[in-house]
Amino acid sequence: MSVSTREKIKDLVFHQQNRINHHSIETVKIEKTIGCYGSPRWKNIQEFANNQSYPFLHWKHPAETIYRYHLKDITLDVYHMVYFKQNRVITNSNYYLSENLLNSIHIQLDKLIDARDQGAVFCCSDHWENNYFHWMMHAIPAYYAAMQSGIKAKFLLPYPLMLWRKRSLELLGLDLSMCYPIEKEKQYRFSEFYYFDYLSQKFGYSCSKLSEQAYVKMKQNAVVSIQSIAKYDKIYISRVNKNNRHLPNEEKLVEALEKRGYFILNPELYSLDEQIMLFHYAKIVVGLLGAGLSNIVFCQKDTLIYELIPSHHINPCFLVLSLQSGLRYWADQFDSGVDHGAPDHLSAWEKPIDVAFVMKRLDELEPYMRSVDNAVVK
Repeated sequence: MSVSTREKIKDLVFHQQNRINHHSIETVKIEKTIGCYGSPRWKNIQEFANNQSYPFLHWKHPAETIYRYHLKDITLDVYHMVYFKQNRVITNSNYYLSENLLNSIHIQLDKLIDARDQGAVFCCSDHWENNYFHWMMHAIPAYYAAMQSGIKAKFLLPYPLMLWRKRSLELLGLDLSMCYPIEKEKQYRFSEFYYFDYLSQKFGYSCSKLSEQAYVKMKQNAVVSIQSIAKYDKIYISRVNKNNRHLPNEEKLVEALEKRGYFILNPELYSLDEQIMLFHYAKIVVGLLGAGLSNIVFCQKDTLIYELIPSHHINPCFLVLSLQSGLRYWADQFDSGVDHGAPDHLSAWEKPIDVAFVMKRLDELEPYMRSVDNAVVK
């Protein structure tokens, strides 16, 4: 296939995936993200034993162009977070919804609220708003981009507002009085509507400078002073009380890590401000794949991240966050025992993790813990 033919096909796919553009009365480029490569740059992988367990050696994702879209007379289905224009779903407004599901969504007059009197609004979250990772990865950059736009508009806010979501927006500097609450089971009609590619499936696997700026802003506004919280060089993020991707022998893993001097962090026991500061001072963070690892965005440059990945859900999302934040990332893939033919990414591990392997890997990783400890940038 010739280069010109490949480019034509690429353009065709792009326009098919971005049919929204002919509805938008204004499309503004926000940023060009940075492409990502899974091969570690901070360490020669050949120097690690059993390096074949690192799952992202040949993984890569291209840079993406992120846009802001401005539309008029839009209906929002809050449960699925998809938008209608002239009674038709705008296909690229969804986040990983199947074609069959998209085709089944329609405007329901008994659920429809006419909110055109609210004027212009920003939509800044996807349908995973209650998941900490998706909120941090997608919603926070979108809210921050909206705040930076200079456009006078209200911010749509999922209701009821969980405490950690409320605090994250306060740390971002958002005036909550400028928000309009939206309920999960409702649909809303708006006269003027803005949204960003941060909420679509095209975003998520490349590095965003704007996202990094948003996390820095949150850390700057964290109210916990550096004197008021203990500092731990080594942190393990516990999932002992989690049902999703439960690890049957996590207690044994925790016991071994405690003997190595690791602080066992249960994020639910700490405020968002406290979590930010704990991650800021950590020199190595170890964790099973899960939303708790999202807080690595608050780590200092060159902090070590060691992710323990189940074979039934090999996802590079925390590799991307590590690259974006200038962290030293390593992961090992473990056989979870879950059927790979039809896996549920939330399934519990059926096999225990090899604790001895993890300890040997930490023997290799810990010498690369950063030595410099920086204060929070004011």
